[in-house]
Amino acid sequence: MPERPRTTATTSPLTWVVVGPSVALEKLAPLVEARRRRQRVIVLRDAVDAFLRDPAAHLPKVARSTVLVVGPPRRSPRTMLPGLFVRNSSGERVSIGWLPNAGESLDVFARAATRCLQRPDTERPFVVLGQWEDRFLRVGLRTTRWFEKHPGRTRVFQWTAERIVRPDMLAGLRLGPAAAIYFGHGRPNGWAGYHGVREGDFVEPWPEPVGALLALCCENASRHRRATSFAETLVLRGVCAGAMAAVTRTQHAHNRIWGPALCEALTRHPIDTLGELLLRAEVPEDLVRNTPYRIVGDPAAPLCGAEGATAAAAQVFAPAADDPLPAWPLGA
Repeated sequence: MPERPRTTATTSPLTWVVVGPSVALEKLAPLVEARRRRQRVIVLRDAVDAFLRDPAAHLPKVARSTVLVVGPPRRSPRTMLPGLFVRNSSGERVSIGWLPNAGESLDVFARAATRCLQRPDTERPFVVLGQWEDRFLRVGLRTTRWFEKHPGRTRVFQWTAERIVRPDMLAGLRLGPAAAIYFGHGRPNGWAGYHGVREGDFVEPWPEPVGALLALCCENASRHRRATSFAETLVLRGVCAGAMAAVTRTQHAHNRIWGPALCEALTRHPIDTLGELLLRAEVPEDLVRNTPYRIVGDPAAPLCGAEGATAAAAQVFAPAADDPLPAWPLGA
């Protein structure tokens, strides 16, 4: 029998729902308790199939909510989730994320997600990543310029591949930015940009998790010929608390819609989590309904950077072609 939902009421308007087998939820205990200290939590034990058959029956009718589903390790994000959202009984969209029941890796995820949750909301560095190809560089530059023209809490850094090499890009991500967005070719095992980025480049333990990773590319959440997808691996290694990634191929024309919509949402609304960002993005209904994208990890991942991440990111050497270079020291 599924365990009766356990809830904790606070003043937070967002209800966090987690669904999964008891053994998996035990490993997520630090994250569950951290959530309980700040918001209402509903825990549904051993109820994954029942929940996915009828999400509305298990979700709060009025309160805003978000869902994390932990399911069988042999099942993929593509087969387990219907999309980025499910609906509650009021017909409202509820963001939904996926994690495979991956044993000890859930401990790593729980620590990273809890670390993100405990960060103060004072660091909001946003990193733009992209492959060295004209169409991807154009959309990356457009993203950067949007944030520059709409200053607010978010500080943007452009680390596209014509400006920075892979080791330096990875060192920058280890600083723990609030969010990172990647434009380029993607595969089930990584990114084509930076002469190839693979899961082996993200070593454990990862020092500071990225709040949310937005991979606007093909197949980063695909299980094709893999036990876990690239996006699942990064989340389970604690590289990020949550990710938006595709389970199939994507169209560049659609990603050119998603990218600006996400940026506009961040600058026009007081958004604090990955799920809120996706809900607020003004994307045509048909793109949302038929999307190849899924949320891997916690859809309530906070968009907060590590302490000092903004200042540290500003020291990463990633100049544009026409940027003035620092003076070379005499005698070097």
